[in-house]
Amino acid sequence: MKKKSTNMFTIVVFLIVIVGLAVYFVIGNRTGKGPDATDESEVDKLLSYDFVEAYPKTVKETVRLHCRYMKCAYNNEFKEDELELANKQVRNLYDTELLDYNEEEEQLNNLKKDIQYYEDNKEKIVSYSFGEDSQIEYNTQHGIEYAKIKVSILLRVDSTPGNGEEEYILRKNDKDEWKILGWQAVESAKTSSEGDTK
Repeated sequence: MKKKSTNMFTIVVFLIVIVGLAVYFVIGNRTGKGPDATDESEVDKLLSYDFVEAYPKTVKETVRLHCRYMKCAYNNEFKEDELELANKQVRNLYDTELLDYNEEEEQLNNLKKDIQYYEDNKEKIVSYSFGEDSQIEYNTQHGIEYAKIKVSILLRVDSTPGNGEEEYILRKNDKDEWKILGWQAVESAKTSSEGDTK
């Protein structure tokens, strides 16, 4: 008799656990909050990014973060007030020389023009891709470290796929942070002797 009640107790506990897990997953799936779900969208993550505690460690990480901001901006994912904050945020990635050259308000206006261009031409950025770390070019001038990295961009123009390439130049500051000096679109070289266009 004792053995029967122990078995029954074990079965009841097991069923309670199973029902509890089932309820957890059903509710989690309905609200989009399963065990691996996150409340934060890409926009939220970028707007709240902590540059003091989590500044990117490498050239590639710095440029990748910049590309994430640009993708959301050019794809018109920021609301009007969010775009202003995103513009402030992205300036944390810029070298002081680039900041001096681009006042905040002028940079925001130029960003809005670029966004409008993408919208008018029905262009969307699908993704950015980066080569191997070995393809990053490093050099030192007057004791200051510089880096050059190319980024491939996959676009969708209306419903047609397209692509482009950009080249970033970065400089390491006195805190060992890689800061963006500038970037530009790069034309594909027609022959191997032509090299990169400026």
